[in-house]
Amino acid sequence: MSAGEGDPIHHLAEPAHWEAALESGSYTRSTVGRSLADEGFIHCSTAAQVAGVLSRYYGGYAGDLLLLTVAPARLESPLRWEVAKSAAGERFPHVYGPLNPSAVVATRRLSSPHAAPPESHVLRADGIQLEVLTVGAAVRRLRVVDVNQPDGWIDIVLGHADPVTYRFEGGYLGAVVGRVANRLAGGRFTLDGRVVQVATNEGPNTLHGGFEGFDRATWVVEHVDEARLRLALTSPDGDGGFPGRVDLTVTYAVSPGEVRIDYAAGSGAPTPCNVTNHSYVHLDGEGTGPVDDHLLQVHASAFTPVGPDLLPTGEVRAVEGTPFDLREPRRVGDVLALDDEQLSRGQGLDHNLALDGKGMRPAARLEGAGGRVLEVLTDQPGLQVYTGAHFDHTATGVSGRTYGPRAGIALETQGFPDAPNHPAFPDTVLRPDAPWRSTTIWRLRG
Repeated sequence: MSAGEGDPIHHLAEPAHWEAALESGSYTRSTVGRSLADEGFIHCSTAAQVAGVLSRYYGGYAGDLLLLTVAPARLESPLRWEVAKSAAGERFPHVYGPLNPSAVVATRRLSSPHAAPPESHVLRADGIQLEVLTVGAAVRRLRVVDVNQPDGWIDIVLGHADPVTYRFEGGYLGAVVGRVANRLAGGRFTLDGRVVQVATNEGPNTLHGGFEGFDRATWVVEHVDEARLRLALTSPDGDGGFPGRVDLTVTYAVSPGEVRIDYAAGSGAPTPCNVTNHSYVHLDGEGTGPVDDHLLQVHASAFTPVGPDLLPTGEVRAVEGTPFDLREPRRVGDVLALDDEQLSRGQGLDHNLALDGKGMRPAARLEGAGGRVLEVLTDQPGLQVYTGAHFDHTATGVSGRTYGPRAGIALETQGFPDAPNHPAFPDTVLRPDAPWRSTTIWRLRG
């Protein structure tokens, strides 16, 4: 599912300098502790550049750092950007400040070594390899046997070439997202008669749990063997504004032709909980172009229309006569070419489909142009189908190729978006006496 416009920028700060800025109301520091007066610039980076800035300037820095997330709209004085001078060895633009601390919407402490990639585990079964990172519990690679490839394998999910990227801003690629996946209107909901306000990160709304969602967290390895990995995360009471401590595990297991994802969560107090995996799939190989020639089938007779802000209107509408009638396989490019207000709002498919039936059942079938097939099974009520309109060639994949629009399709098994604000939607509140468990299966052939 796409992010909105006005994406944040980032700055790396030493904790003592940030504490001083909070007291003074002004931040005037540049890279590696130098001042704005010393260098005449500060480094504010886009998400795609953070890993590079760390590697170049802080690779040997032993102290902790803070990653400051800056909302450009909250800056008192707009920052002025100067393009990096490649002839001088500069790879990142200089940004002229200073920053007002009130523009910083989130901070995250980073520990040394700053240029180190996250811990990685590769699960293997006959004909399949799955790489999972501890940051975000993210699937970075899903490889299957392909005799037409030089090394006999093909990558079929999108993943960043530089694993360090996941430590700071992975763009949700392959990550487990939560505490509440998808969008919350106004970052606000009523729970047992009490209005709760949580952090917002997409204009006035909350997307995928906010700036510090589960995709940003470092998960703990509880078990790992050749074919199975269980990761655990504790989200404390008040995390991102959400009530109640949540203890969550996600278990990945591979077997020939199959990936199984099991989720389990418990909470000490009532809280919304809607967790999913945000992998993007390209069955003909990541980085090989748009997914337009894939055939998509979804077992859903209804969908939840969205308003201009991509939030559900509350209606559950029949798919018949709409682009969302995917009950029979349809070419993705043909669907996206239709003239439809909903498609315009999502810049393509970015919608929740209300799956037919209950319990563990088939949700979707995706077939690549080369005949490879992915079947998705789930026990969840909804499936968010997102055709990746936001990719703009700024992310480089494991193949070394960049990702453009529709580079992959996300099939996110989930509760309905914004469910806490729509009583008619399936309930997504996790309660102490009712732990949550869910399973998603990716079944591959061809």
